Amino acid sequence: MKKAGFKFEEHTADVQVRCWGRTLQETFAQAAYGLIATITPDLKKISQIVEKKIKVEAEDKQALLFDFLSEFLYIFDVEGLVFSSIEVLNINKINDKYELDAILKGEKFDRNKHDYGTEVKAITYSYMKIEESKEKVEIKVIFDV
Repeated sequence: MKKAGFKFEEHTADVQVRCWGRTLQETFAQAAYGLIATITPDLKKISQIVEKKIKVEAEDKQALLFDFLSEFLYIFDVEGLVFSSIEVLNINKINDKYELDAILKGEKFDRNKHDYGTEVKAITYSYMKIEESKEKVEIKVIFDV
C-alpha cells in the first residue's frame, strides 16, 4: 500500500465511506477527511488558521471511531469549524479503554468560501467495519444524512 485515502461508495439513503491506510491512526484520519468532505467537498479550500487538539476515549475501536467522528460533528455544530489537516497522533489501549489524541487544523466554515455539501446528522454503527492486517487498515463507516 502506497498511500492512504478514502472513497465514497454507493448507499441507498446515507453516505458510505471506505477508508484505508497503513496504520489505524492514518485510517482514522482518512475517515475524518471523508466526513469533512461530505460537509464541504473541496478540502483544499480550507485554510489552516485554527489549531485544535482533541482527546477521545472509548471502550473499543468501533466506539472510538464513532466518538472521534462525532467530535467533528460537535465542533462543526458548536464552533463552525472545518479541517483540512487531521493528524491522529496515537491510538493506545490503556487498561480497558482506548485513547486517541489528534491535532486538527482548519478554519470557520464560510459559505462564501467553502462549498456546501451534505448535512451529516450523525455517525452510525450500522455496517461499521474496522479490518486490520500487517499491510493495511480498512474502515467502512456510514454517515446519517
